[in-house]
Parts: sequence; structure tokens; C-alpha cells
Amino acid sequence: MKIYVASSWRNDHQPGVVHDLREAGHEVYDFRNPREGDNGFHWSDIDPGWETWSPARYRECLEHPIAKAGFQSDMDA
Repeated sequence: MKIYVASSWRNDHQPGVVHDLREAGHEVYDFRNPREGDNGFHWSDIDPGWETWSPARYRECLEHPIAKAGFQSDMDA
């Protein structure tokens, strides 16, 4: 069974949970490290000032190619 540990980037326990599940023999998708050399999707990859976006700007950026690729990576997990 493939497990996707859904969590916030701020959750310091997520890496340990991923590790423990893998040690137990499970196939685990890690959104923080989906592939070798890939540190996952970050809004800051689109705009370092993302935390100040308006709701309208956030909606616009959902269509950005980087956001779409990050979403697709998670959906393909």
C-alpha cells in the first residue's frame, strides 16, 4: 500500500513519520522530497513575497506552471 503523509510544512514530525513508515516496509510518498533532488513545491518558488498575497493573487498563482507541476506531482503519488 502506498501512503501519503498529508501534513503542513511546519509539522516537524512529518519527516520522522515518513521515515518510520518506510522502516516498517511501507511505500511512502514524501511531498517534501517527492523525487531524488526535488525538495517539493514551495510557493516561494513562484514569489518570495507569497505570504503577502491577496486572495485574488493566490487564485491567479494557482495557474502558474510551478504550482500546477507541484499539484500534479502530489496527484500522481
